[in-house]
Amino acid sequence: MKDIFVNEDISKPENRVNLALFHLQMVNDFHNWFCKKLNIPESSLIYPIENLSGDRPDYVVKNDNKIIGYIEVELGDENKSQLLRYRNKYENENIKIFSITGKPAHNSDLSLEEIGNFLKNNLPNFANQQIVLSAKYLIKLIETFSKNTPTKSRNPVSEEVLNRPFVKRLLEALKDYQPESNLRRAVPGKYYCDTTSKKGFSFRVYSVESTLQTKSISLLSITKGRDFITFLSAEKYRKYLNHKNESDVENWINYIQNVLKLPIDKINFAQRLEAPISSVEKHFDELIKVIVPLI
Repeated sequence: MKDIFVNEDISKPENRVNLALFHLQMVNDFHNWFCKKLNIPESSLIYPIENLSGDRPDYVVKNDNKIIGYIEVELGDENKSQLLRYRNKYENENIKIFSITGKPAHNSDLSLEEIGNFLKNNLPNFANQQIVLSAKYLIKLIETFSKNTPTKSRNPVSEEVLNRPFVKRLLEALKDYQPESNLRRAVPGKYYCDTTSKKGFSFRVYSVESTLQTKSISLLSITKGRDFITFLSAEKYRKYLNHKNESDVENWINYIQNVLKLPIDKINFAQRLEAPISSVEKHFDELIKVIVPLI
């Protein structure tokens, strides 16, 4: 399959669940039960798919080499705005959009809890211990990460943090790109800020590749009120900003590497590096110059 997606960011629990779920499709009993729950033919092929004109559902469903559906998986409740967009875009082409969420109470097509229960009940029936081990791996992932909300819920930044000198100066310099106050996800042309901790701050922009409900990637962040700014790996910026002009992405990476002296091209995909806020402030105008094209 030339359109199979192979660049999953496995640092994210949702993506680890997706890969384990894909792997177990090779087990006939599980695959047939899964297809029955979604009311699709047992002859269907289900696999992660490459980008589709800026979209990337978690799985494509094909039967007789024809696309009959796409599947979106969430650890918590549905991403209703994303599902609506997919349904408006694809269902008029007789392509059904399926939703798998964490709990049966979310009223989706199938839940991860149901999947975990099926696997538990059928462990004695699987053909060999390797399949049992793979099933136990997915069960543990589901029990660890499938909740009513993601493991780390993303929340608005506190007023205290918004009034920190660096944060206040950054957002003032980018006021022309300020999002509407009720916006709950990133959109092209506007920045987006949120946090997973009381004194945290993450400055984010829209990303086609993002699997988060906010559809965003962090350009820079501050953790727990510390006096350091965190940056991601060059590899991660290149992946999640691949819809932007390559030269603009490289300018951003070069700023971090050559101006701030952080070798983000030398670290692994999921690693991060920090610079003191004071050193970033010395090159603040350059920071704004390279951020704007990425918004």
